[in-house]
Amino acid sequence: MRITNHDLETIKTIARMAASLCQAIQAELVDPAQKDGREPVTIADYASQALIGNALAENYPDDAVLAEERSEEFMLLLDDRQRALVQRYVTDAVGGYVFEEQICAWLDYGKQKTATRTWVIDPIDGTKGFLGRRHYCVAIGLLVDERPVLGVLASPGFYSDDPNPPDDPGALIYARQGGGAYLEPLFGGPPQPIHVSSQLEPARAMLLTSYEAEHVDRSFLDRVRRALGRGPDSPERQIDSQDKHAMIAAGIGDIFVRLAPEPGYREKAWDHVAGHAIVEEAGGRITDILGRPLDFSTGRRLLNNRGVVVTNRYLHDAVLAAIRISRSSRRRDESQSPGDNTER
Repeated sequence: MRITNHDLETIKTIARMAASLCQAIQAELVDPAQKDGREPVTIADYASQALIGNALAENYPDDAVLAEERSEEFMLLLDDRQRALVQRYVTDAVGGYVFEEQICAWLDYGKQKTATRTWVIDPIDGTKGFLGRRHYCVAIGLLVDERPVLGVLASPGFYSDDPNPPDDPGALIYARQGGGAYLEPLFGGPPQPIHVSSQLEPARAMLLTSYEAEHVDRSFLDRVRRALGRGPDSPERQIDSQDKHAMIAAGIGDIFVRLAPEPGYREKAWDHVAGHAIVEEAGGRITDILGRPLDFSTGRRLLNNRGVVVTNRYLHDAVLAAIRISRSSRRRDESQSPGDNTER
């Protein structure tokens, strides 16, 4: 099934609108010093997804949708005031009064459908980045026959931690299969084609890691670093969200490795579909930590995969080899330790 440039331009517009909505909520409800603030994030999550669901319903009525938020949680977890805030923000965004029932319908739009095409949505990817005014993004990807073929990341803080960020620190990063990968200013400007770096030396590669410590098995990552020959001077950045995928696609980063601390954890589809499409179109490579392609046929979770590895392609085999060494050293350590340890 051919993915057209019209599809891409439509999703770029939708992602921009959702990112603008998130910025409005962030400006009004998020104190920059706030450390624990689920309320504004929850409101932004639901408002962003409802806006996207409405737009997909209008433009792609026959397609399926896989998205993070659900109407039943919207009704159960938010109080009357919070739901009213979601209504207000979405009403302002669509330009006409929106009822609570419409919010619920848009949150669940397409979830009961089975179709060749499935839109995969993360309305806010990077919770702590949103609260801390760092990196977060609105992620919209498209699966066709369970393969990522289109991805759009609307990132309001893409350049937020640069020493000299542009006037608009946001970026729109996007790709469609066979059409190349591009980056442009979030709210308009000339697009520039992007491609992964040509870095060949693991010790010199820019390693991107998750900002949230609980998302990563740190001891595993330390062993991978050592196996790659990386030292204290090897470059590394902590980044929220699928901005990591975008940075590798744009040649700003070279390696991203994640394995969650919990042995049974499996990655969520909406954390990877959009970024996957962009990275591959930019010349990069994505697998799980065992070198297997990511399998998006299993619904919300990638049940047939463990962790994720994203690279500029040239470094991928070296990273997988380092992971094998790391896992072997863990097994040796655990076999020499007392007690019953479960391999992760």
